[in-house]
Amino acid sequence: MLSPLVFTLFVLAVVSAAPTSLDERQAAFEITEQQPWNAGAVTEFRIHPSCNASQAYQLRQGLNDAVELAQHAKDHVLRWGNSSEFYRRYFGNAPSPEVIGAFDIIVNGNKANALFRCDDPDRNCQNMPTWGGHWRGANATEETVICPTSFFERRPLSTLCAQGYNVREYSRLLYWGSDLLHRLYHVPAFGQAYIDHYSEGYEGIIESAANNNPNSTHDSDGLQYFALDVYAYDIILPGEGCPGPSGPPNTETSSTPAPSSMGAPPSASATSTATATSAEPAASETTLPDNCHTHSDGSIHCI
Repeated sequence: MLSPLVFTLFVLAVVSAAPTSLDERQAAFEITEQQPWNAGAVTEFRIHPSCNASQAYQLRQGLNDAVELAQHAKDHVLRWGNSSEFYRRYFGNAPSPEVIGAFDIIVNGNKANALFRCDDPDRNCQNMPTWGGHWRGANATEETVICPTSFFERRPLSTLCAQGYNVREYSRLLYWGSDLLHRLYHVPAFGQAYIDHYSEGYEGIIESAANNNPNSTHDSDGLQYFALDVYAYDIILPGEGCPGPSGPPNTETSSTPAPSSMGAPPSASATSTATATSAEPAASETTLPDNCHTHSDGSIHCI
C-alpha cells in the first residue's frame, strides 16, 4: 500500500503532465456581427448632380423647411390631438394618428427613394415655362424635377406671413417648404398613392372637414394648409398667425391663386397647381402633357 506521501507525489505528477493552457481547454468559436436593424437607411434627401451649387443650396434649404413644417405640424397634433381648432378646421372630428403619420413620414421616413433634379428630361419645364416643377410619374416614379421658375419665386419659411401673405388667400405652394411637402407626397415612398388631392382649394378643404369627409386626413392640400397655419400661429406670430379674412369666401381672391411675383396681392395672382406650379393662368387642356389635366379651380394636376 502506497504511503500518503508517495500517493500525493503521484497525483501531482499526473496533474503536472496534463495540459494547463486556457486556450487548449476552450473550444474554438467565431463571433458573427449583425448589421444594425436600420442599415442602409438614407436620412438626407438626394439632389441630382444636374442642380448647380446655387440650386442645390436652395433646394437643400427648402427641403429643410419642409421637414421643419412637418415636424411642427406633427408636434402640434401630438400636443393637442383633434381638440385643436386648427385640427378641426382642416380634418374635422377625425382621429389624429393618420395625420401624425402623414407628417412623420416626411421627417423620419427613409429618403432613399426620392430624388430632386434640375435638368428637364421630359421637356415639361421647356414646354410649360411657368411651371415650378413636376413629379416625373411613370417616367421615373422616384424623381421630381424642379423648374427654373421655382428658384425665382419660392420664398423661405422664415418669411411666412410677410409681404401681405395669408393662408386663406395665397397659394399653399408659395413657400419652398410647403411646395416641397406637396411634391414629396406625390412620390410613392411618401404619399404611397394614399395621400393625394381630394378637395379643390382652401374652401374645398374646409368644407370637406366640416362634413367629416374621410379623405380629409390624407388630403395633400389640407396637410399643407394645416402645416402652414399652425406654423404661422405657433412659431412666426405666436397667438396671431396670418389665417386671412374670416367669413364667406371672396370669389375673386379664393385660395387657389399663386402670386405671379413675390409681392403681388392675391387678386393679381394666377393659378397654383397640384403637381406643376404655374405663375400664370393654367394652360388649356389641349396644351398640357397627356398625363395632366386642369381642375375646376384652374389648377393643373399631373399623374
